[in-house]
Amino acid sequence: MISLKKIIVVLCVTFLFSWIGILFFQETTVRQQNTSSNSFATSSQPTLTEKIISLPPKLIEKISGPTPDSSAYLLKNMRLTFADEFNSFSRYVDKNGNTTCDSGGTGIWQTVYHFCSRTNPGNREAEVYIDQTFLDHLNKKSAASTTARNPFTIDNGILTIEAAPSDSIILSAVGQWAKYTSGMITTQFSFSQTYGYFEIRAKLPPGRGLWPAFWILPVDKTWPPEVDAMEFFGDTSKDGQGGRTKIHYASHTVPGQKDKACNEWFDVGIDVTKDFHVYGVNVQPDKITYYFDGKAYATCKANPDTYKPFYILVNLAVGGHGSWPGTPDASTKFPAYMYVDYVRAYNKI
Repeated sequence: MISLKKIIVVLCVTFLFSWIGILFFQETTVRQQNTSSNSFATSSQPTLTEKIISLPPKLIEKISGPTPDSSAYLLKNMRLTFADEFNSFSRYVDKNGNTTCDSGGTGIWQTVYHFCSRTNPGNREAEVYIDQTFLDHLNKKSAASTTARNPFTIDNGILTIEAAPSDSIILSAVGQWAKYTSGMITTQFSFSQTYGYFEIRAKLPPGRGLWPAFWILPVDKTWPPEVDAMEFFGDTSKDGQGGRTKIHYASHTVPGQKDKACNEWFDVGIDVTKDFHVYGVNVQPDKITYYFDGKAYATCKANPDTYKPFYILVNLAVGGHGSWPGTPDASTKFPAYMYVDYVRAYNKI
């Protein structure tokens, strides 16, 4: 007769072997699952990590925060110092409401250069920068009214700068070189700062000879320095420079310091005349960094001449004979328009 003790031993051994069998089965199943998973990962279908990497930049920033090469990352440690969203147009004028080249006026945007010129003869430009003061003065002096229009209009928070062929009255009053009218704006008397980040959101015009720009100059009227956040040709020049997918950046320094000068064309890969884009430059003591649609694309060495207050300029130039972009041709459509959504500036907190 089998003792109770032996029965208990047999049951314990049976139970132990049962658990060993269960564990072996589970391990085999896990190995099969792992093998299946590895086969999936090496197939053509992307893994979850790859999907996140291939997301659009804005969505990546939403998930993981701004990347170090983005303007959003830069602005985390900066404060807004200037902004015009163009809900209206504030022209800098004297007490009589006329354009002035002197301090003491009111308004934001001066519409002539600091040397009181309505063009930049050194660039061989073919436009005269006009405004309401210019038109009023011209119409008072002329027997007939000019057909030229104020180049600045505001609509739904967008500033439009218009370039158009000059009529006979303007050509007679200004000179035959002024084949076109256009507009420029500066903050010479309303805003300036030493170093910082400057930004514009704009839609640029297509067409050979058209030359919009966003740049900064020193308040003390010296030149150089000059920092060009964006220059653009509406079409390639005769020597192949520019084009609708390229923007030009530059940091001009004093003569004799060419090792510190920095300028180049950059191909952004898309036609920037089709939509609004953001152009920015961050000027600091150690370097100057350029941004397109929120991402850094070029860096210049420190410019020792930028340690002074700079003001903002936005203009739509038209090239004349011998100019950098060349002259408009039959393919250039007029009126031509530069659209500006906003202009902003920031500095370190």
